[in-house]
Amino acid sequence: MQLKPACCDIFIWIGVWSDVLRYWFLTSKEVEQNKYFSKGQHRGNSGEGQLWVKDTNIVEFERYLIEPKNILSKIHEFIEKHKKDS
Repeated sequence: MQLKPACCDIFIWIGVWSDVLRYWFLTSKEVEQNKYFSKGQHRGNSGEGQLWVKDTNIVEFERYLIEPKNILSKIHEFIEKHKKDS
């Protein structure tokens, strides 16, 4: 997927299969620093890249899985942490 990490602070992805839904919570920093994020896919792009999530590496994203009931609290936690750091 094409991403511009500088355009937001958090990414929340929803994966839908016929038998399961999965939710991932990643900060922009986690996306940009991920070994599967490739920068500069197109000539002249600025801050854009792709995060390669495939069947061969999806297990490496398990640490970002989150239960849907915890998404809002995780967002609030992120906001509070960055208020203190500012």
